[in-house]
Amino acid sequence: MIAKSSFPLSAWILSATLLLGGCASLPETGSSAYPAGLAAVLPNTDGYGLLAKPAPLPEAVSKQAYAQAKQSCDTGCVTPAGKLLGVADQVPGYSNCQSTCARSEFSFMDLRSKAISLHEKPPADKQLHYVGLSYQCVEYARRWWMTNLGITFGDVDSAHDILYLTEGENIHTDGKFPLARSINGTAKRPPKRGDLLIYYPNPADPKWRHGHVAVVVGVDLQHGWVNVAEQNYNNLPWAQPNRYARQLRLFEVGGRYHIADVASDKTRNPAGGLVSGWIYPATAQ
Repeated sequence: MIAKSSFPLSAWILSATLLLGGCASLPETGSSAYPAGLAAVLPNTDGYGLLAKPAPLPEAVSKQAYAQAKQSCDTGCVTPAGKLLGVADQVPGYSNCQSTCARSEFSFMDLRSKAISLHEKPPADKQLHYVGLSYQCVEYARRWWMTNLGITFGDVDSAHDILYLTEGENIHTDGKFPLARSINGTAKRPPKRGDLLIYYPNPADPKWRHGHVAVVVGVDLQHGWVNVAEQNYNNLPWAQPNRYARQLRLFEVGGRYHIADVASDKTRNPAGGLVSGWIYPATAQ
């Protein structure tokens, strides 16, 4: 797990080349579809039909991809990198320039003040807890959990891997606790505030190579929508800058819940992704 500032330098370098931490896109690898087959049954799973994770990219491909991702941070920004896009529950979301950008700096949270600082090398201060690759979707999800719940989740190669995790961690005690997940479309538990909404990867689409993660910050079961806060989805200013980034459609059919990556006032989203499910502490089932 990438955890605190004692994280080894060799592993730190590897994380910068292999573990882009979420949403940054990679070059084409020849695959043309969402993952095939079903994942093994995981504990504390609500619903069924979770797709298996795709095989990780070869190391050489990952290194090449990271080099290209760093170059894309220089031009073509949707909004300037680091620009504030919105705030949800005291957690600001920033622009990543564009979805293909990945920087070599990582954010850490000061456990004493909750202040965030960026570092290119592991800081010496043991009170600085690792959050993630700056301005990425995984970084925002961790930062929201750490700020509002005092918890985090382990190291992941990509955002889509989060739904397959089985343990979380208390950032103050390092104590472990079980995570639970609901599978989109077959879940009997609706999404709730604080859940992490996860998207499948699509190897055929550079934008969705790593999937995506957003934080559920509001749910209206009666009217059928879910509010999410996030980074590096489209890098545009949030729909409601003091509340949420986007509002998605939520359906309940036969007692099972399905979230579509479509705005609550729209019927289609040509550039959208496929939601795999939502994850949360098992005690929140």
